[in-house]
Amino acid sequence: MNTISDIGSITQAAETALKPRELGQDDFLRLLVTQLQNQDPLKPVENQEFVAQLAQFSQLEQSAKQVKLLEENIAAQAAGLQFSMLPLVGREVRFDGALVQLEDGPVPMQFTLSQDAASVGISVLDGTNKVIRTIALGPQRAGDTTVNWDGRDQNGAAAAPGLYRFAVTALDARGEAISAATTSTMRVTGVRMEGGQPRVMVGNFALEPEHIIELH
Repeated sequence: MNTISDIGSITQAAETALKPRELGQDDFLRLLVTQLQNQDPLKPVENQEFVAQLAQFSQLEQSAKQVKLLEENIAAQAAGLQFSMLPLVGREVRFDGALVQLEDGPVPMQFTLSQDAASVGISVLDGTNKVIRTIALGPQRAGDTTVNWDGRDQNGAAAAPGLYRFAVTALDARGEAISAATTSTMRVTGVRMEGGQPRVMVGNFALEPEHIIELH
């Protein structure tokens, strides 16, 4: 009587036997030999046809090996690039975006106005895009501006440490919107691979290296 383990072994062996596998050059040669042994003596297949088939198979096999080698080279280059970014850990980077990583002190929010503004306001949003704090700055001159958020919400309570987003609203004297480009400065906490590409970790955010503007 077969036990459960015996049945499992039999099932696994059957699945292995039925699982398709890739044909190699030896398999192809055996097929050619079998074809020669079973061909019609009155209508033999010319040797050139076998040679052509073998050459075609060899080309396909070489192409597959080249593709595999290329994939391995790309993976090795990506891994090498990941290791080359390790010296960034612990340093501050500035990049396009509107993110702040709140820890145990004020965090900077940076933006650049395209022209003088009659009024400027900043909204701080949590991970659910809920506005937890608004800061009115009043009139601001064109150019770069940095505002430090003290890490408190609209009621004066300390916000939980984590990643936050901010949005800048700037209006001119006629109440029309003014362009405000935002940038973020955060500390690199690590490097990891995503989709086969290295990413710089700033807080809980994965940053693409090409988006880095400055390194401090």
